[in-house]
Amino acid sequence: MLFLLMQLDYGALTKEAIHIHWGHLVLSLVLILCQIFFLNLRWHYFLNAGKHEIPFKTSSLINIAGYFANIMFITSIGGIIAKSGLAVRHGLSLVQALFITFLDRFMTLFALIIFSALSLPFLKDILDFKISTLLSLSITAIILLVGGVLFTLRSGILKNYILSNRKRSRLLATMRLYMENYELMAKSIFYSLIAQACFILSVYALSFGIPYENQSHGIQAIEFLALIPVLALISSLPISFGGWGVREGAFIYGLGLIGYSMESAFLLSIQVGLITLIAPFIVGIPYILNADTSLFKFGTKAYSKKQKP
Repeated sequence: MLFLLMQLDYGALTKEAIHIHWGHLVLSLVLILCQIFFLNLRWHYFLNAGKHEIPFKTSSLINIAGYFANIMFITSIGGIIAKSGLAVRHGLSLVQALFITFLDRFMTLFALIIFSALSLPFLKDILDFKISTLLSLSITAIILLVGGVLFTLRSGILKNYILSNRKRSRLLATMRLYMENYELMAKSIFYSLIAQACFILSVYALSFGIPYENQSHGIQAIEFLALIPVLALISSLPISFGGWGVREGAFIYGLGLIGYSMESAFLLSIQVGLITLIAPFIVGIPYILNADTSLFKFGTKAYSKKQKP
């Protein structure tokens, strides 16, 4: 981030920031709120796939806590620790909590991979051949890896090895509980795709207030929409706090390919970061004001013990 800040023309950046349209910010915020709603739904179904009956309010707060952990700590890792820890406090086993947290994160990445794969044909004319090839191979490798893991588990090749250990047996039972629940998986894929579509559209809404140098280029909107899932996928790598710095670098490079200046791309990325930071506050505040935070933090059983004299 410091390196990028040293390269900016602050005069041009200030000039563009002054002309930001509040209507675009509000529309983008609404779309991010929709994204959070569908992500909360997905997480709620994951939490309650077993014998648990955790209220939607509680599951939403756990999800939002993980959202903020991703921002405060290293992307993905912070959220996994926070969400799995809170899930355990609300009655899930450690194995199940860790599995559904990883599954929840994977479904987000899976949706971005799907959108990225669909976007590649629209990017062939603007991406460098080597980058396009590397991106295609990476997406193909991830899809093959997931398919290979699912095939191995379904085929029973490693059955004896897994059942020889109690922890591995629990993990296998947990995986089957979710992976063989086709209705749950179908819903989670649907919610994941809708949530990431909301994110892509929210960034697109912000782009209306950002100057674009190559206005004569007719298919810029298609290329812009095609780039966003790829840039979001790069920004989700667990190498920064909340994606800050990585997202800005990805936006500057990616949007620069279709005619955006460094300052325009940087400003758009900052707006995306701020909107995705404000939205969970808006969602979480009503829940926090109307909920027993001790019950949320410690879970039902621990809270009951704490209340006893």
